[in-house]
Amino acid sequence: MTYKDRFFARYGETHLAPRKGAPTPERLRDLAVAWRQLFGRFLPTDPNARILDAGCGSGAIVWWLHDRGFREAEGIDISAEQIREGRDLGVGNLMQADLETYLADRVEAYDTILARDVLEHFSKDSIVRLLDLMHRALRTGGTLILQVPNGESPFGGRIRYGDFTHETAFTSASMSQLLRVAGFSAVAIYPVEPVVRGMRSFARYVAWNVAQAMYRALLTAEVGRGRHVVTQNLLAVARK
Repeated sequence: MTYKDRFFARYGETHLAPRKGAPTPERLRDLAVAWRQLFGRFLPTDPNARILDAGCGSGAIVWWLHDRGFREAEGIDISAEQIREGRDLGVGNLMQADLETYLADRVEAYDTILARDVLEHFSKDSIVRLLDLMHRALRTGGTLILQVPNGESPFGGRIRYGDFTHETAFTSASMSQLLRVAGFSAVAIYPVEPVVRGMRSFARYVAWNVAQAMYRALLTAEVGRGRHVVTQNLLAVARK
């Protein structure tokens, strides 16, 4: 057993629950607000589209996709513990599986693959293999959506080192490079900003945007103009 096998066997209990609480139906509905703001604009228009949430945890995003009418959406995760939690909450189409092994058997099977907080758990060699497999598993014109730790953030270490199983972090430049090497095109990088749910979170959003402008100005002063992404996570969207 590797150290990661040991950690993932109790990932929800030892890492997620102490920080975010146990998954509940109420939490699924609350998280749906975040998923809509972060990922909603990148989803297919066809409700029959096949969507894979790679590294789905307890299935919160799959639940949201089903609620939006994407009944073919499915999720996989290496953690049997989290898959069991999701099934106990009534989330369908969840499977415990190794991501690389699962994708190896799927060719042009999906319209969209979403991997939130996944790639950072792998070595660099494994990341390249996984992106090659994701490219092969997507249909022509399909979309890959990734959320990963942003090493360019002034607080990037908080995410990079906040989980003992994390192996690496990314920047806009390295993620764009990686996706192009894997054969993707139309690569776009976005910040993952605070989600607005009410007045308190709106105040956080405003405060963050003031700070973000300052951090971007500092980078511009040093390296020149550019679309600097400085949030702790970054979102990458690419096409096959």
